[in-house]
Amino acid sequence: MTESGNNSGGGPEKYERPLFAHQPWMVGLVLMFGILAILAGLSDPIWLFLGAPCILALVLYVYVKIVTRNKE
Repeated sequence: MTESGNNSGGGPEKYERPLFAHQPWMVGLVLMFGILAILAGLSDPIWLFLGAPCILALVLYVYVKIVTRNKE
């Protein structure tokens, strides 16, 4: 048996998981909603509460991007 890299053993192929499992346009849409919620929350604080999930996703996205950039 030789290790030729063509996965002749019949096992599952190894691949690198994407950083974010959703489609890029879905991630972008949630991030845009987060930004809009922050901007609307400046005039009416209820939008900060209603947009909290999107704001949390925005903060998490920025944090992961900073950590992965410093990791490389």
